[in-house]
Amino acid sequence: MENNIEKLPTAEQLVENKIIEKRKKSLKKVFGSWIKDEHDKLFIIILLATFIFRILIYLKTNEQAIWWDAADYLSTAKRWAGLNPNMIDIWYYRRGFLWAFLSSLIFRIGLGELTIRFLIVLFSTGIVFVSYFLIKEMFDKRLALLVSIGTSMSWVYIFFSGRPLTNIPATFFLLTAVLFFWKGYVKKQNKKFIYFFGLFFALSCMTRMQYSMFTLPLIILVFTKEKFKFLKNKHLWIAVLIFLILFIPHFVLHYQHFGNPIFDILNYYFGVEGISESGEVGGVGDSSKLLVYFTNLPYLLDANSAGYSSLWVISPLYILFIIGFLIFFLDLFLGFDKIFSNSNIQKKFFILTWIVSAFIILGRIAPHLEQRYVMQTLPFLYLIALYPSKILYNFLRKNLKFKNISITIILILITLFLFMPNYNFGTDLIDQKKASFAEVRAAGEWMKSNSNPEDIIITASTPQNAYYSERATYNFYLGPKRGMPKKNETDFYEFIDKEKPKYLVLSVYESRAHQIYNWATKYPENFPERVRPVQIYKQGEQPVLAIYEFIYS
Repeated sequence: MENNIEKLPTAEQLVENKIIEKRKKSLKKVFGSWIKDEHDKLFIIILLATFIFRILIYLKTNEQAIWWDAADYLSTAKRWAGLNPNMIDIWYYRRGFLWAFLSSLIFRIGLGELTIRFLIVLFSTGIVFVSYFLIKEMFDKRLALLVSIGTSMSWVYIFFSGRPLTNIPATFFLLTAVLFFWKGYVKKQNKKFIYFFGLFFALSCMTRMQYSMFTLPLIILVFTKEKFKFLKNKHLWIAVLIFLILFIPHFVLHYQHFGNPIFDILNYYFGVEGISESGEVGGVGDSSKLLVYFTNLPYLLDANSAGYSSLWVISPLYILFIIGFLIFFLDLFLGFDKIFSNSNIQKKFFILTWIVSAFIILGRIAPHLEQRYVMQTLPFLYLIALYPSKILYNFLRKNLKFKNISITIILILITLFLFMPNYNFGTDLIDQKKASFAEVRAAGEWMKSNSNPEDIIITASTPQNAYYSERATYNFYLGPKRGMPKKNETDFYEFIDKEKPKYLVLSVYESRAHQIYNWATKYPENFPERVRPVQIYKQGEQPVLAIYEFIYS
């Protein structure tokens, strides 16, 4: 009977319960304080839908083969994780190392590719999250809602949410840095936000070095607000110090391989000769490509423009962008002489320089056009395209007497209609590319099972093979990584005689390398006594990849 009587809590337990309840209230205040009006509640729905979209993409792509760029990071991650000490260093030290480092930690603790792919899902959802708060801080919640729909359903974000590349994480870090910069420096809400800006800007650049180019529009914004007085702003200098401290590892690695990073970048990417120790010039686009991202705007914005690369393409969202551009920047063009005194003009000039500088710099340094390179401009591009909604909003409020939230829902439905083709195009593109490089993956996995850890493989698909086979992998020119001298045909034969590689892989993939270094392509034909085919992969009846085993007497 006495055992069934519930014991009363002790005084110590009562104190503990009060502490727990207090913590619950604090947590509720943190996560619930901003979910007060209808706009924030609608955003929660959009964010949940975004996460569901990304999970569906994850399920669709989690068995997809890794492409070259992703394999470059993940094969290095496996090497750094120590999965096979015989793997050679193929890392390209001009690249930010953070994504490869984070991936190596995931491999080291026993998790794998699926975890890395899920991180991309979280970062991609995070881009929608931070875009909402950024536009909300810079403008208003209504525009923030519409932009969040654009970022949620953009075909660029949709497609690359299924690939473990650096663009999505770096974009999340960069937009978060801008959000903290706006809250801390522009709106002066708390000086700590400026320090967080330094932290996240460093994370974005260490993930993707290209993002250091956004230093330019940030400096321009600071100068328009304070002129040279910003040099006396100690909080900005602390943010710069945080950035530089975090950047020390990358600076050291870059310096060890290519000399002074600043001189090397100017030489390699911008063609400024005579200042770099390496003297190497590569990845530099010609001047005719400076405007390539401007002409690609219709396709970047609107899936209805797929297959076109002209500024004169007619599509609903692009037409809205042109109208929005004229309305949005009208104040800037008419009042440019007030740029040092008018915060609204400063804000719009910042957005203009953010987009234009990225497009021009990438047109100069990128060897070819890729929409993922400019995904960090998309929130602002969608802001411009959806800016005319303010006029529609005011018209509906004046003539239909709807409540504000009812009008917002109408605008959301219109925006969904505009972006639905983007979502469909992105998922269709994923389906089209789903089988790409499947044979390269299968070959790498087969060679891992049919070789010893110390064996060597020669293939044009260097990083993919290194990732899947976990073996020392050399390209046809025997330079395991970019930035190393390329060897010739004689070197190739001497390498085989001396190092005795296990396999030679030839395929329809990386066709340019097969054409340039044709001594490898013709090796089985010229030396049939020295190799034998051991594995053939086909698409239908057409062979697409062959593995040759070297024969040593």
